[in-house]
Amino acid sequence: MSIKKVFVLVLTVAIIVILTACGSAEAAVPETSGKQAEKVIVALTASDFHVAPFGSSSVRRMWMMQNLYASLYHTPFYGATLDEMEPWLAKSIEKVDDLTYTVELYDYIYDSKGNHITAEDIVFSYERLRVDSRETRIGTYLDAIEVVDDYNMIFRLKKSGPGVAEFLFGSYTLTTCDKDWYESASEEERANDPATTGAYRVVSHMPGSSVTFDAVENYWQTDESLRNSADVQNVKTIVYTVITESSMRGIALENGEIDATIVEVNELKRFYDGTNSLPGWNVNIADGNWCFLIFLNMDPYLQSEKSVFADDLNLRKAALYALDSESIMYGGGFDSSTGEVVYSLGIPLMRGYQEHWAADYFNYNPERAREYFQASGHAPGSVTVRLLSRTSIANGIHSVIISNLEAVGFKVELLAYDQALFNTYRNDSTQWDLLFDNKGGTGHIATLWDNNFNPEGFANGSANFTHDDHLVELLNKVTTTGALEDIEAFHDYLKELALGKGIYTALNLMVAREGILYQAVNAGMTPRVNAFVFAEDYDK
Repeated sequence: MSIKKVFVLVLTVAIIVILTACGSAEAAVPETSGKQAEKVIVALTASDFHVAPFGSSSVRRMWMMQNLYASLYHTPFYGATLDEMEPWLAKSIEKVDDLTYTVELYDYIYDSKGNHITAEDIVFSYERLRVDSRETRIGTYLDAIEVVDDYNMIFRLKKSGPGVAEFLFGSYTLTTCDKDWYESASEEERANDPATTGAYRVVSHMPGSSVTFDAVENYWQTDESLRNSADVQNVKTIVYTVITESSMRGIALENGEIDATIVEVNELKRFYDGTNSLPGWNVNIADGNWCFLIFLNMDPYLQSEKSVFADDLNLRKAALYALDSESIMYGGGFDSSTGEVVYSLGIPLMRGYQEHWAADYFNYNPERAREYFQASGHAPGSVTVRLLSRTSIANGIHSVIISNLEAVGFKVELLAYDQALFNTYRNDSTQWDLLFDNKGGTGHIATLWDNNFNPEGFANGSANFTHDDHLVELLNKVTTTGALEDIEAFHDYLKELALGKGIYTALNLMVAREGILYQAVNAGMTPRVNAFVFAEDYDK
């Protein structure tokens, strides 16, 4: 099967908007003459980003990576299959069998510093992503890349199944750079003046504060009919600046200090009346692609500091039935128009998610929770559990979770840390009993499950320290077939184990000034600033 497509930008944007605009009066892609804006200033919601080609990732980094670095294919919308993806560095990708793909590169790819990109650089980049960026799925999915010549490769996969080829060829987390440049560059150059394969280059960088990109002159893909929404240059200069407080981002928008950002739900009323954007603003409410969830600590091997949940199914069921997902979502300031309660471990946007799961997946039932607590043999108030979360999570969420659990007999100790400490402690089974976190996948629910329960990606079993051979057996099957019966089997076993549950997904609330007619999003549902569409008088 040859996968070779040519896309015009307007069609690309149209595909994206179908999936992302669910609340904005400006949902349709406007007619445009292709105006390029001189400069757009966008506020990032946190400072956890860097612009070097490889290294630790974050949500904010994902806003900008495809401005700088190209992947083989481009994923135009969340959940796109390989057939729906668009060529970028790869001129074509051809499936030979379930585990073998041939890849042909364009022979005229040059990075922002003039280095010629060949198959050797692709192989180098995947290895650096696996090691330096800790993209564990590369090690899980990819067996080897065989170089045929400078522009042709054979990708040999370890497994097939939903999301595997899509991730390897077009995840928005993938970055590509020239091997010789990287190995000869200093740490300073890598961090602040990298050689980029995307349509933009870094012109200034103040770590943790701001970064400025300029469109690459003489960008290697000169055939505009072959460009996609990741490598168009609708903006000459993009400035990303950090404003962590949502209220301050709202003020910055109103004062004209920034042009666009993501706001939290309690700030949305400044710009949106619940149905339409208010005068002067363009609001885009994009689907949520993260599952906010509760995990219970399942580590069976700890001798001291073992979680009370690890060996007690009754206590696990008591905790899960005690949690009122809707109230927790509301505690974060969301409602039915800005958030959605989820069931099992996944979100409705993902392929494979089954609506009938909503009938019973530890749905809020305090009476049943008290019965399970009593069946555990513990007296009310005698079990203290540690709730690990982040300081950036709304206090209302923590309050509801604690109240829910205490109402059925638990005592709760809240451990809220900044992002860096949270990232450390969530991988340490001695630190928590319950984890409130958000998890994602690449369009199919099996990819979310694989990201969290595949032992190859963890030093201690899984995201919540499971060591269960049958769970892994079912996971391997569902991630290979994606079949409905295998989805249901894995879901049912998750429910049998009672190791956690989905709580809600939050929609992405994007606000821009009215001269920005359309806010494109990437496959991670965050702003794709280079593909914004502008009014003719935008810069005047």
